[in-house]
Amino acid sequence: MTGAPGTTPLLHRTAVTPAERRDWAAHGHVALPGLWGPGLARDLAAECRARHAAAGAPRGGPRTPVSARRAPRRATPAAGGPLLARIHLELTGPARALTGRLLVPTFAAYGYYEHDDEVFLHIDTELCELTLLTTAAGRVGPLHLHPGLTGASMAELGALESDPAWDRAGGTPVTYPATGVTALDGRRLPHHRPGRPTRELSAVAAFCYRSLF
Repeated sequence: MTGAPGTTPLLHRTAVTPAERRDWAAHGHVALPGLWGPGLARDLAAECRARHAAAGAPRGGPRTPVSARRAPRRATPAAGGPLLARIHLELTGPARALTGRLLVPTFAAYGYYEHDDEVFLHIDTELCELTLLTTAAGRVGPLHLHPGLTGASMAELGALESDPAWDRAGGTPVTYPATGVTALDGRRLPHHRPGRPTRELSAVAAFCYRSLF
């Protein structure tokens, strides 16, 4: 497997371009493609699937306070792994370069979608000043960002999520690079995934960081 302990770095690039920094500053999200190669993407997918099968993927969530009508439909299994942890650590450099902040890793996890890829409307926890996202296995749809809802509380987002009239197709859709991440200011930007059926086990790898000071 690529990236055994003591080998060369996993990332093909750690620099962030001026254009990427400008897009981050202007929009609170940006794609960072080409951070690693296809081989690492395959190894990540292999670990992701193996950890799901071996660990039984304990369930968690949803954190969003939605109505009882909606809540039973979503509990996302999650798991970790040594390759995921190593990538998390190596992405610290690009995370700091992008934001200009002294960020440190907090947690990383595979989030699994077994039947559909829906994600409730929410903001991230305090552990996720910066969230880096990539598809780890299978296929997931775009994440929809809602800058117009910036400043809304989780309770307000939950009320909107619970409203049958809310347009779940709305927002700004963003995808994840095949060999990189999408960086997201998830503490500020509310986001969701409308949901569609998945024909195979699909998963997203999330890497979270927060400021040291």
